[in-house]
Amino acid sequence: MIEARQVYSLRRRLVALLIAVVAVLWSLSAVVAFRTAHGEADELFDAQLVQVAETLLAIVAAGEPGHVAHEMAEHQHDYQLPVAFQAWQREETGEGWRLLVRSAEMMDVPATRAPGFDEHEYQGELWRFYTVDHDHSRYRVIVGQNHGARYRLAGEIALHLLAPILIGLPLIAIGIWIVVGRALRPVDAVAAAVGGLSASHLTPVQINGPVPAEVAPLVRSLDALVLRLGEALDNERRFTADAAHELRTPLAALKIQAQVARRAVEGDVREHALEQVLSGVDRMTHLVEQLLTLARLDPDASLPEGATVDLVDLSRSVCSTLVPHALRREQSLSLDAQGALLVLGNRWWLEVLLRNLVDNALRYTPEGGAVHVTVDVEGRRLKVSDDGPGIEPALRDKMLTRFARGSDEDAEGCGLGLSIVARIVRILGARLHFEPGLVRQDGREGLAMVVDFPATGEVSGKHGG
Repeated sequence: MIEARQVYSLRRRLVALLIAVVAVLWSLSAVVAFRTAHGEADELFDAQLVQVAETLLAIVAAGEPGHVAHEMAEHQHDYQLPVAFQAWQREETGEGWRLLVRSAEMMDVPATRAPGFDEHEYQGELWRFYTVDHDHSRYRVIVGQNHGARYRLAGEIALHLLAPILIGLPLIAIGIWIVVGRALRPVDAVAAAVGGLSASHLTPVQINGPVPAEVAPLVRSLDALVLRLGEALDNERRFTADAAHELRTPLAALKIQAQVARRAVEGDVREHALEQVLSGVDRMTHLVEQLLTLARLDPDASLPEGATVDLVDLSRSVCSTLVPHALRREQSLSLDAQGALLVLGNRWWLEVLLRNLVDNALRYTPEGGAVHVTVDVEGRRLKVSDDGPGIEPALRDKMLTRFARGSDEDAEGCGLGLSIVARIVRILGARLHFEPGLVRQDGREGLAMVVDFPATGEVSGKHGG
């Protein structure tokens, strides 16, 4: 049962993240823009105060203070923010000031005492004042603006600057949604291509047009997975067909011999038929064991981390187990192994490899023949030699496939031993090859199967294929 997974929309998540980032940046920009606009407005209003103050001072110093109110009333509409004013004249005694003219917002007392800019509460509100004295006379002009009005007007100016950005944010969000959708089209194309694959005919993922660099690793991984899966399915189909064929023949033979034994009148015929049945059962047992062994070998298995096996010790154990089998066929089984050869791998794999090599040599060597096992510690190699008929060079690669047999079709083997050996060799990262074997009395050479093992550091992390 497929485990349910939590699903979310990558497009919506990307759009939400991008809009959030844009909104944060927009907010920071808005704050900076507002403060900048407010600062610029303050400078503009201060410049306005200075200009008005100097204009009024020039009028007052010219001896026409009566024209101040008229002048201000005439030009007040030119300013976005009204300017309050006072004009003062120093008393002849030099101890005080006499008010000449003022605006309605001002009282009859000086709004500020020191020349220059000043900001303080006036009539319960915060005001900003500018005071200027005439250099060659006794006149002083004080102008001021309500700070709250200044702040509101500066805010309006800043908002006018920010309005385009505020209107543009939804448009940016729509643009991001469209752009992200177009950018994610290759992902949808990959999903559609994978969904269209047929289990009966697996092929690499087909995508029209170029593939983005971010999607290319996914496509390559999917192609590799499809390739491995296709090979596995092909292997399983071939294995099933071959196994069915190989099992059908001995089962038919067993049935025939059983029928002969049941119908036989003479005891010798019945006994011979029963012996053939037992022989067939042994062959079927061996075939089933080999099939199970082959099924247990995962082609994608990896080597155990840091696990080593002494091949010399294992060779002694396997050879001692197979000696009785050799003696029954009057064959000699010898071992030349000194010291210790540590091989990285699973002990069961190595035991199956050794047993199949030696058992295969015994099965295809005639009665009275010889099988010799050599473990070369220095060369890190295992060699199993026999003086049997050997294998033609043209057929040697074929012998490493399943259910393949040599020229002696009557031999006891089922054609799986060398296939199992070849698969274990690939898993171990070793190399399997053929060499001349032992020399027979007629001068001909038998066959030798050689496995070269890599150093333990060279196979760490390798996978079988």
